[in-house]
Amino acid sequence: MERASVFALAAVLLVSLALAGKGSAGLPEDPRDIPREAQLTVTRTTADLDRDGRPEGLILVNAMTGEQDPARASEVVVGITAPDEGDRRGALLWSRHVMSETGRPAHDGELTVVDLDGDGRQELILTWDRSLSPKRIDRWAEIYATEQLRQPRKIWEGAWERDTRRDPRTPAAEREWFRREIDYRATRKAAGRAVVFVKRIGMAAGKAVDPPKGVQERVDVALRRPPRG
Repeated sequence: MERASVFALAAVLLVSLALAGKGSAGLPEDPRDIPREAQLTVTRTTADLDRDGRPEGLILVNAMTGEQDPARASEVVVGITAPDEGDRRGALLWSRHVMSETGRPAHDGELTVVDLDGDGRQELILTWDRSLSPKRIDRWAEIYATEQLRQPRKIWEGAWERDTRRDPRTPAAEREWFRREIDYRATRKAAGRAVVFVKRIGMAAGKAVDPPKGVQERVDVALRRPPRG
């Protein structure tokens, strides 16, 4: 599906939701409760975030909200759930409704679970696109530490990918294309004190960079919360 086509779909197919426990923009707080007709894509995985031997559930739903305003027509909902116990569904520990909480468009969300610094605890990388135009990419990212599952700690956020090479609303002299990737080896060497990125630049200030240039960026963050006492 072409980027931003979700908004055209949402304008045609208005989803009427009348559920208890609603979250943002008419959608339930719990991503597991989003009706099938509102779901565009669903990603599920598990990870033992608290290291107790019982993996928690992680779910991300790209959903239609049923709103006519294109900027609010789609939502990215992510959640952490407690382990299921027999036939009983695990409780919702945390959820985030990206569009409603940031006030910016959100679609094409992706969730990655990875141990960035090698301490045995998983971090979460959440990315989504904020652009309303199929000719522009404006992907944003957030990285979370998970010491407290009911309140994951945001340790970094920033531009993940931007591509305005074909965007008619961006002046030619300001067009750019870059994307960030995590340098996992360098990040692990930093031992919890930093995240190291490689920013790959293919266009800057309207000038193509061929081949794309990779620039290493170190961002000092506390991946590991200091022990108490």
